[in-house]
Amino acid sequence: CRFYLMWKCSPIETMNFDIQEAYKRPYQVLNTLYHLHRFFMQNAEYDGFNPKVHTLEWAEDNGYLKLPDRWLLSKLQGLIEDITWGYERCQFHIATAKLEKFVIEVVSRSYIPMVRRELWSDDPETLGRRLAIYATLWKVLRTLVLLFNPVTPFIAEFLHQAVYRQMDDSLPESVNFESWPVVEERLRDTALEKAFERLEDVVSLVYAARQSAGLKRRWPLRRAVVVAPAETAEALRPLKDILLELANVKELEFSGAAPQEGEWAVAEEGQIAVYLDTRRDELLVGEGLMRDLARRVQALRRDMGFTPTEILEAAHIAGLEQSDIELLKPHLELMKDLVRVKRIELHAEKPDIALKWKEYKLDGKKVHIAIQGKS
Repeated sequence: CRFYLMWKCSPIETMNFDIQEAYKRPYQVLNTLYHLHRFFMQNAEYDGFNPKVHTLEWAEDNGYLKLPDRWLLSKLQGLIEDITWGYERCQFHIATAKLEKFVIEVVSRSYIPMVRRELWSDDPETLGRRLAIYATLWKVLRTLVLLFNPVTPFIAEFLHQAVYRQMDDSLPESVNFESWPVVEERLRDTALEKAFERLEDVVSLVYAARQSAGLKRRWPLRRAVVVAPAETAEALRPLKDILLELANVKELEFSGAAPQEGEWAVAEEGQIAVYLDTRRDELLVGEGLMRDLARRVQALRRDMGFTPTEILEAAHIAGLEQSDIELLKPHLELMKDLVRVKRIELHAEKPDIALKWKEYKLDGKKVHIAIQGKS
């Protein structure tokens, strides 16, 4: 409630307290903050992250930091500056609104999708990269807890004890004994932040074009063409791999003119236009179907209380047509990695096995999914 009171309006305004409103956006912000910590801790412990060893300096010295990490760390410096200004001037509503935006829009909806696929790998050769992501999240999330502490002292203390002192017992006994965060100019990169703003603009246009054509975000597409001024294109080129991931397309082209041939979904704003090739062959359709099903398996895993890092025995999917089974076959290895199971079993009819099945709707059809835990 304290966060809600600070967040809703300025200190000099009259406020009508509404407990139902407190359970909406303020609850979403704090719930997201908690689950970001849970996501971080489960994955970091699985990979053996040690905050005393795997520091930002260690990651930078070894060349493990990438552009998404540097962007997030740069954005953090602006947040520290803004929150400090807001608290010092009793502008608590401004400060908490900025905390809200950073947690939801910057960390949860932008940074985590950029790096999530890297964290799902178990490849020893990419361990250094995963540890660098954890070092980035350790820095950012721990700073967020300190910035939230004046308005959410109980949650901040809980996270300090359950996450940070759990992983580093040399930290102060209480979050209230920590020093207030200060801006680190070496981590600022305003040019990179501007480039990511252009990236966000393009991704928004991709989503708009998808929506206009009835193409789900999880469905991969063959090609996208970004028509933009040369200066914008040059700023986006170093971010091409990130754009491919967020847009969920296989190929990306920057151009000064609209494509002339093909079937395209288009969205444009200002000087930027995005063209998506809407043609989908069987391989793309199968991958899209796989990702729709993987999302439901992941939701069932979560509902059953399995941690994201556990490798389970099998996922069973029943109620599929034979044509769907054939479409899925080329993508089963990737699906196993996405949902962290040893086997994917596809069935036309629900088999008589002693598992708890859950029904889902998929494009108007009913499918049944069951998960077999560790044997």
